[in-house]
Amino acid sequence: MKSRTHTMPGDLLMLRLARPRWSASIERQIRALAPGAILLAGPLPGSPDAVCELLAGISRCLPTPPILALEEEGGNNDPLSVFLPPLPSPQSIGQTGPRAARQAGELIGEALKLLGFNTNLAPGLDLAPAHPQETSNTGAFSSDPNAVKECGWSWIEGQKRHKILSCAKHFPGLASVPAALEELPVSGRSMAELWAHDLIPYRELLPRLPMAMLSTAAYKAYDFNYPRSAALSARIVQGLLRAKLGYPGMVVAPGLEDQRVRGPLDLGAAAVEAVGVGCDLLLVEDEASWHIMRQSLEQALKSGNLLCERFDQAGSRVEAARKRLGTPSGRLAKSAWDRLMRRFEEFNSDF
Repeated sequence: MKSRTHTMPGDLLMLRLARPRWSASIERQIRALAPGAILLAGPLPGSPDAVCELLAGISRCLPTPPILALEEEGGNNDPLSVFLPPLPSPQSIGQTGPRAARQAGELIGEALKLLGFNTNLAPGLDLAPAHPQETSNTGAFSSDPNAVKECGWSWIEGQKRHKILSCAKHFPGLASVPAALEELPVSGRSMAELWAHDLIPYRELLPRLPMAMLSTAAYKAYDFNYPRSAALSARIVQGLLRAKLGYPGMVVAPGLEDQRVRGPLDLGAAAVEAVGVGCDLLLVEDEASWHIMRQSLEQALKSGNLLCERFDQAGSRVEAARKRLGTPSGRLAKSAWDRLMRRFEEFNSDF
């Protein structure tokens, strides 16, 4: 067994900050936890200047600039609408076509760059289902996989122009996943059906994507006898995503704090399992969960239940992405922001 490198368990954890405001308590939290990534969730601070201050403060607390992410897709998932004109939904953008998707990506990318973000947990590459009320997928460009592929790539290119990392989701797709409130949702599509439909956007775009987020559903085609959420499935992460599709980028595992997602595993065991099957970054909603997951990863490394090679591989992927990221300045370019607001208004007038 190889010896450990400088990777620390906190490097593999993305902390979700809800209702974030820069404060002494936030500073102490960030310094103590030392996360590799931060996701701002819930209502953003009421002004763009406050967001700039928050992101710059977080970055100053850490030795390496972290992944600073938002989840901005427009429609019902539009946190920037706190201080920018609201964006149309992915479905509306998809109906207009790839040009509109690229414009949306450029607008969002510029806004995130001005505020100090470096990552957007978007676009979604799921297909719109035939019966939306029966599934867990609430936002998609189209039910046509080729249209999703074209709009998704255009969106990614728009964000890339402003050096914003894109994270496609939710692999391997939610179109066939029923909405299940009390239990783990399970897709019944066969491997052939997934390959010919849901996976088309991923098959085309994964080589050009730095990050991919997994679905929180299970897929009978890969785990028939023992349904496991995608983030805990070696057949999906190692077999399909890594081996068959050859994806070398960062893989994000969401939802492990949800009992339905992790099944019979406790939270610590689920974190170890997710990293063990090939995930690189685990999304954490609660600070108490953070400590459980971090301690479990440390113990698993010491006991050999988690191979150092796999742990260090995950850390290397996260570190490589972080090295490409800029440091937030903490200052908002007022004139650029005003111009951007007018462009948001012009874009929305077409819908």
